Amino acid sequence: MKFLKPLLGAALAAGFCASAFAQQPVANPAELGFAPDRLERITKAFQGWVDDGQIPGAVVLIARKDKIAYLNAVGFRDREAKAPMAVDSIFRIASMTKPIVSVGAMMLAEEGKLDIAAPVAQYLPEFKDVKVRVEKSDASGNKEVAMVAPTKPMTMQDLLRHTAGLVDAYARGPVAKLYQKEGILRRDVTLAETTAKIAALPLAHQPGEVWEYSAATEVLGRVIEVVSGMELDQYLYERVTKPLDMSATGFWVREADRGRLAEPQIIAATGKRPPYMFDATQKPKLLSGGGGMVSAVAGFVWTGISVG
Repeated sequence: MKFLKPLLGAALAAGFCASAFAQQPVANPAELGFAPDRLERITKAFQGWVDDGQIPGAVVLIARKDKIAYLNAVGFRDREAKAPMAVDSIFRIASMTKPIVSVGAMMLAEEGKLDIAAPVAQYLPEFKDVKVRVEKSDASGNKEVAMVAPTKPMTMQDLLRHTAGLVDAYARGPVAKLYQKEGILRRDVTLAETTAKIAALPLAHQPGEVWEYSAATEVLGRVIEVVSGMELDQYLYERVTKPLDMSATGFWVREADRGRLAEPQIIAATGKRPPYMFDATQKPKLLSGGGGMVSAVAGFVWTGISVG
């Protein structure tokens, strides 16, 4: 639970279709193969974490066979404002942005507009001359750093599976420090500018050789913009979230929905809210494909995706 303490809460969903599914009444859990008394343990567990101050609140949904077996909101949408959590509360969904963006990319691939096997440089020329940072040791054991050419190009598939040689801006290591120095993922910098900065920095690994959770989906989002001719938010709205009726899902919370936004609670040690929780009420310059979207459980019940 240490990881959850500073967070605004948890939004958990597992299901089969879009938001219309989440608007149906809760079915009899026993008919779906769930023991009602065991489901009630979920409520008690989350309420206990709320009472202990570990999380402000949570929305939990469990579904099976196109039907909802359990849906409950506990605690606070905003503890400091004493605003109760609701099943339609909107959360910052962090890295669950990645599967939405990846689906958007695969739709372009299905239409023959995006080649998954193609080099990233085919769509983003700034990646043509990217180098790989390697450490070598001389005869005395002293380490020296060298920048070498990739043994093979970084491909679109590498972006999708995090084998592109990129790193996460919040990770540790020499390349991650360069990301931090360059302000990668600053919300006041556009996606085009961000990916250009990433391309100017070295890779941490040879493409295709190492899996590392990374900023690859930021780059993937920029490829979508180039291929589709639309900004990432507009593309995802027209092709993914609007057709699925995911009305609460986007890169910021519209004014009419701001009263639904779940907020992080104050950290006891600092007396402040977590600094890394961005202002979700304003449209950012950076449309972060790796972690910039917001959504609600009722608008995020979707095949193979769970929000946590």
